[in-house]
Amino acid sequence: MSADEPLVLVIDDEPQLLRFLNAALKSHGYRVLTADTAAEGERLAVSHRPDAILLDLGLPDRDGLEVVANLRAWCE
Repeated sequence: MSADEPLVLVIDDEPQLLRFLNAALKSHGYRVLTADTAAEGERLAVSHRPDAILLDLGLPDRDGLEVVANLRAWCE
């Protein structure tokens, strides 16, 4: 994988879904980062600036809509 390929961040607390999305996205040429908590996802989003984020709205440590609001505030 090269740095030219789009980077996708997947934030979800279901291990099976993370594994599936990781494999599926990589097979289509994406670089993938995964996080299983909102806190880890926000940290990765800030440090890696992904091209897209797939976000579970029902995370164990924070509501996904709050994560969206935080990321929007950071991006503006």
